[in-house]
Amino acid sequence: NSGYLQAKQITLQHDQNSIELGFVALSYACPAANQYAYKMENLDKDWIFTRDNQSVTYANLAPGKYRFVVKASNNDKVWNQEGASVEIIILPPWWKTWTANICYAILLIVCVWLTTRYYLYVSKKKTLEKQRMFESEKEKELYSSKIDFFTNIAHEIRTPLTLINGPLESLAEMDIKDHEIKKNVQLMQRNISELLTLINQILDFRKVDANKVTMNFVVGNISAIVDEVYQEFLPMALSINKKIELHMPELPVHALIDRGSFIKILNNLFSNAIRYSEHTIDVELEEDDMQFYLIIKNDGEIVPPEMGDKIFDPFYQLKKNANINASSGIGLSLARSLAELHHGVLLYKSNDGLNIFTLAIPKGDISRQETNIDIYNDDFVEQQSKQETILVVEDNLELLSFMTEKLSLNFSVEKATNGAEAFDIIQRVNVDIVVTDIMMPIMDGFELCRKIKTDIEYCHIPVVLLTAKNDLNSKIRGLETGADAYIEKPFSFKYLTTQLNSLLENRKREKEAFIKKPYVTSQSIGLCKADEELINKIIGIIEENITDSNFGVERLSEIINMSRSSLHRKIKALSGTSPTDFIRLIRLKKASELIAEGHYRTGEVCYIVGINSPSYFIKLFQKQFGMTPKEFEKQQRMTNTNDYNINLTK
Repeated sequence: NSGYLQAKQITLQHDQNSIELGFVALSYACPAANQYAYKMENLDKDWIFTRDNQSVTYANLAPGKYRFVVKASNNDKVWNQEGASVEIIILPPWWKTWTANICYAILLIVCVWLTTRYYLYVSKKKTLEKQRMFESEKEKELYSSKIDFFTNIAHEIRTPLTLINGPLESLAEMDIKDHEIKKNVQLMQRNISELLTLINQILDFRKVDANKVTMNFVVGNISAIVDEVYQEFLPMALSINKKIELHMPELPVHALIDRGSFIKILNNLFSNAIRYSEHTIDVELEEDDMQFYLIIKNDGEIVPPEMGDKIFDPFYQLKKNANINASSGIGLSLARSLAELHHGVLLYKSNDGLNIFTLAIPKGDISRQETNIDIYNDDFVEQQSKQETILVVEDNLELLSFMTEKLSLNFSVEKATNGAEAFDIIQRVNVDIVVTDIMMPIMDGFELCRKIKTDIEYCHIPVVLLTAKNDLNSKIRGLETGADAYIEKPFSFKYLTTQLNSLLENRKREKEAFIKKPYVTSQSIGLCKADEELINKIIGIIEENITDSNFGVERLSEIINMSRSSLHRKIKALSGTSPTDFIRLIRLKKASELIAEGHYRTGEVCYIVGINSPSYFIKLFQKQFGMTPKEFEKQQRMTNTNDYNINLTK
């Protein structure tokens, strides 16, 4: 490049690192005799001599500084010692510059800093998690200690209170002339009554906490009960200059409730409202088709939003109310627990300067009679129908109507005109048996039967096929799809009814035998393969956790990967019991097995099977199998002795 001819320094980019340099001596006497010597400092160690070449090429020079020096001699071999030189600088690429290196250093420092921070964050998180778990365990221990302490105190204090209350009642019945003494006696009675109520609350809370509450569900007049409790609390409110109002619908509200538990809920809500209100309490009773609602408002100091759910925790009290209107701190917790046993909710919110407590409870099937339900960590109120539900599937509307009319005399009947419609009903209604035609539009009877029998949630439902096809292949196909019976048209209604009753009765007997007899296994229930595998899996899971007294429906549904409602429906259909009762049944069957082996005493067996009270275990065992563990053990010894005697005579 002509621009470089006179340059003393040449600067090139990193991608211009292959260069060619030319040189010539200014001696014209005999140019052919001129000689040259050159070298690239920092690259060539020695001088390189040449006569013919007047140029030199350097390829792929590394970034850096170079000095190219060349000298020449004339034809007399006289050298120009000073020579000529040029400095060449090859710049590094941008990623190797000092600026880039500084950026790399900064980036490295940032990475180290971020890594350190992340490590510290993870370590801190783990530490906090361990601390949280530790605090949670301590909290549980403290909670358990409080419950045990208060329960023990409650039991111990009952007798002295009774001894105090007896003489007080005698004094109250006497004709006391002194007004001051009479007033003091009444004051003492009132406070003893409050103390007894508190003790009963603690004991009730302990029962609920241990899942040992028996709920006696009856159809109750909610309006009358609310009014009754309102009338009891009205004098208390008026005596402390507080106004309490009750608003109810014109027509009485009825629902399926445990009367005693419901009254306890009301007592706690009314007591809480009166205790913490300033001047007024407003009580409203409302209903819709499915639930009734009790809304209690008071104008007391508003609970902070973040504490809205904490007030339902056992023993929790707002600090600002700790010394004012002191209470036990278990009333609202007990009320919520009892509401949940009714499958309802108890919620708090604040609005327009008012504290609002809302109790919502399902009305249930108010047409049914009283039912005793043992609540043992279960979420369901059993609502069994007096009649089994039959699903009739027939596309001939006249025949469908006729069958519905006839079967309605003995069963509750659902009807559908094709298989798709029928399967939709099965998903919504608890169907006990399906009677279906084969030839139908959209989905025929074979496909419906196959769909039922391959669905783990519904494969327990017996299916009876009705058809005009009486050929052998159709019968074989029907049985292959899993049908329980095959009836040809035209058929006798008496025969159909007898067949249905027989299927249902056989299932019922099999379930009762499984429930009532210690040694009867799940194989006796006559389940399809899928149901048998499922029930055996459930039994296996229960037996694996048999020693855990806290193992219940929630944990079982998690392990089996089924929702609580699906698990309840399935176990109820297969065994005739709720999941809670089924877990208890497997515990008791395992207990009978251990007793029969003779290696453990009754007091040991109950703990092995996860029942922590020997007396409660004996009560459950006798209720389930009609005999005490001792009687069962004696029966087994006699059976074994008889077997031995028989063997000796052979």
